[in-house]
Amino acid sequence: MSITITPDPPYKPSPLDGEIFLNPAFRAILAREFRLQPVQVQLATTERGWTIPAFLRTQWLGKQTLILGAGFDKTGMIPDTGADDYGLMIATLAQELAATRINTLEVRTAQHIPYLNDTADKVELNLDIQPSVDAIWQKLSSNTRKNIRRPLKMGFTSVVGLNPQLLDEFYQLYRMSLHDLGSLPHPKAFFTDLMQQCSQYMQIFVGYIDGIPVVSSVNFVSQTEVYGAWSGIHSDYKKHNVFLAMLWQMVEYCGASGRNTYNLGRSSAGSNPHQFKLKLANRSHKIYYYKIPTPQPSSAHSKVQGAASWLIRNTPKIVMDGLSRALLHKFY
Repeated sequence: MSITITPDPPYKPSPLDGEIFLNPAFRAILAREFRLQPVQVQLATTERGWTIPAFLRTQWLGKQTLILGAGFDKTGMIPDTGADDYGLMIATLAQELAATRINTLEVRTAQHIPYLNDTADKVELNLDIQPSVDAIWQKLSSNTRKNIRRPLKMGFTSVVGLNPQLLDEFYQLYRMSLHDLGSLPHPKAFFTDLMQQCSQYMQIFVGYIDGIPVVSSVNFVSQTEVYGAWSGIHSDYKKHNVFLAMLWQMVEYCGASGRNTYNLGRSSAGSNPHQFKLKLANRSHKIYYYKIPTPQPSSAHSKVQGAASWLIRNTPKIVMDGLSRALLHKFY
């Protein structure tokens, strides 16, 4: 067996680039945000080999962690590796890493590996656009259809596109939502870099009532899928079902643009966003977080996270921004 880890090659734009998650420009932006190094792992056995896109994190005292799936599980996609081979590849990789300076392997994936402990509660929900958008509408409950229509009766309108104004409106709502949740936002520069360097993969949705931006999302697009990556909602308009209206209008956008699937993104099982998405989704799967070796989170760490969340919610947004600059890179 052999293992080789090399930095990502310099990015050269190509019309043949596929989905954003394996795109070198996207990987470089994501790595910079979380203070990681994008790398390519070449793993070979006597029977076969793998080329594995990954991220490397170097910590205090030279400790290193190899990460598959930083930011999104799809950044850890391994080309030409099926479900049957995935567990073998992870086991082989972990075994070979014992001979390197890397002492931890972290994996975020849609593949279940029976012998590893999952450390997350994330679920990804999808809506397959079949046989048609109209047929999906008819299958929705009468209450869901009623709630989608409610903001439309209030004059809800929307735009899907990509320009600095839409980015400004999205970021205002995204930052407001993260403050309400007591969570850390990415800085605006992160989204600006994505818009400038990955424009072929992005679309921004903004919904308005009386000209006021009330709900928005940044979406990744490919030939077959729209992936809802980040969203934001105005605190004063949550009660008007504008989030559900946005989800439905993105379904309509998928149908009109010929995409087969609207990926509603990850949510914590049982959370409010998860419950909203369940009203539309017709397919779901769990996202697994594995750490090899798998440490048990200490109660002290949990208390620190809880205190930080309380501090964000109960202080001005400028405090949240300061915490984000200091701590966000730890939550890849």
